[in-house]
Amino acid sequence: MPNLPKDKVFIIIPAKNEQLQIAEVIRKTLDRGFTNIVVINDGSIDRTEEIACQYPNVTVLNHIINLGPGASTYTGIIYALKKNAKLIATIDADNQHDPKDLDALYSTICEQDIDIVIGSRFMKKNKIPTSRVFYNKIGNIISYFITGVYLSDSQSGIKIMTADFARNLSMRYNGFEFCIEMIKQAKINDARLKEIPINVRYTKASMQKGQNLVTGFSMVARLLKPF
Repeated sequence: MPNLPKDKVFIIIPAKNEQLQIAEVIRKTLDRGFTNIVVINDGSIDRTEEIACQYPNVTVLNHIINLGPGASTYTGIIYALKKNAKLIATIDADNQHDPKDLDALYSTICEQDIDIVIGSRFMKKNKIPTSRVFYNKIGNIISYFITGVYLSDSQSGIKIMTADFARNLSMRYNGFEFCIEMIKQAKINDARLKEIPINVRYTKASMQKGQNLVTGFSMVARLLKPF
């Protein structure tokens, strides 16, 4: 889909209690020329919704209670499809990703015959905490066991997909395991998938979010339950 205008791209930002980061993520995304931004306020108890609503190009969808990143992402995808999006991208709300990398994802999927492009933190030199490297390696092994597809960053929160790919998704998991579920469905549907390198930065705040040992074990238990 060469020369697809950016107003056909919807950017999904799942957010829970991100009042300190959400404004910068939105501003940087708008600076890249993406004007359809959807923030999923996933049961936040801070000012996340209030801050996101200050931007005219941002749609805020509210989960009354916290449902998880998988449920939030799927809520955004369904909304984008109803608005006739041609491409749907996701990016984390904690400011660990550089919205400039959305351009690389966008260019790759427009210029190549691909259904989903995933940004990998591990395909270039990034300063990544040891704990995150460990959790990712375990996640990659589990992902390969379940999906048959080996990726360098199976837990990446920044990705872009075609609307056709998104329509075929049937998400069952609300938590972080949705990343692996999406890879599995790409395999089942013979979708064309590619990873490209991205930048990442970790702060004290972002390290307090995302996966940890407890959420990791919970994710594994849910994924392996069918077996």
